[in-house]
Amino acid sequence: MGKMKIGVCLRIFILISLSLILSHFFSEISFGASEDFPKKEVTIIVNFGPGGGRDTIARGVGNTMSKYLGVPIVVMNTPGAGGALGLTKLYNSAPDGYTLGIGVAADIILQITEKQDYDSKRFTYIGNAQHSSDFLLVKSDSPFRSLKDFKTSGKPIKYSTFSFTAHDTVVSMVIADREGFPLVFVGGYQGAAAALLGLIRGEVELSGAALSAARPFVRSGQIRPILTIDQKRSPDFPDTPTVGEAGYPELAIFALDFWFMAPPGVSKARVQVLEDALMKTLKDPEFLKWAKGAGVDPGPLGAQETTKLALSLVEFLEKYKTYIEKYMKK
Repeated sequence: MGKMKIGVCLRIFILISLSLILSHFFSEISFGASEDFPKKEVTIIVNFGPGGGRDTIARGVGNTMSKYLGVPIVVMNTPGAGGALGLTKLYNSAPDGYTLGIGVAADIILQITEKQDYDSKRFTYIGNAQHSSDFLLVKSDSPFRSLKDFKTSGKPIKYSTFSFTAHDTVVSMVIADREGFPLVFVGGYQGAAAALLGLIRGEVELSGAALSAARPFVRSGQIRPILTIDQKRSPDFPDTPTVGEAGYPELAIFALDFWFMAPPGVSKARVQVLEDALMKTLKDPEFLKWAKGAGVDPGPLGAQETTKLALSLVEFLEKYKTYIEKYMKK
């Protein structure tokens, strides 16, 4: 009987010891995954040219986020195919957390309207970095003061764009269709800043951009906003009405959310490291000072919330597919 009790106790002791050893082992693996990452520079792919909203966010966040990751962050501009080239490059990159990208709703629209070599449902979402208003803009000396002026102008309105799936471009499509004024798109620009320069040069009558891209030109008196694409008026342009005030409240969804994402399949441990660094960056006093001057409005959301946002946008944006296809066919 004594021997039986000793045997039982010995087995219990062995099981407890084995459990503790395994627990420590897996803990070390988890810790090691975080501790060993990152060990080299991280690249942020911006799928449009320099000077636009994504480029501004990537460089601003990258400058501070590198401090929390302990490695340099390099921005790589990869424009082409309306943004699809850079997105595809990101999608096909190694899922090791060393390659990131900036995503917006326009990427989802691009995929919805045309088959792409990336799938927005499968990207690894790190976190949302910015929520800000988008704007429709005209040249400062333009006779157009509101949307009604386009309808009564009696001529087609030319619009400069770098992508048919840009937030402001889609909004202009929907409004032109519902208001009944002809809209002609002039494309081929390599980013929002280039499209705004086309507006300034008089190549078009209308364009659109985020505050970060438009602000320098507005400050210099070259262009002015006539519509705010958001639920609320922007503190920077309190006299500029919103899409809701213009009669299109549902279009406020096209306000700009910029999120960081990685290729499909990045491990949870590495996502956690990147998410933590991003969230710390968005609260960093140095970053906040830069953001205020750059017209960037931090809108921090974690990886899980950002994933939900992106997936819900896939479903929501399906209903705008016909508007975009109509103009793309033209």
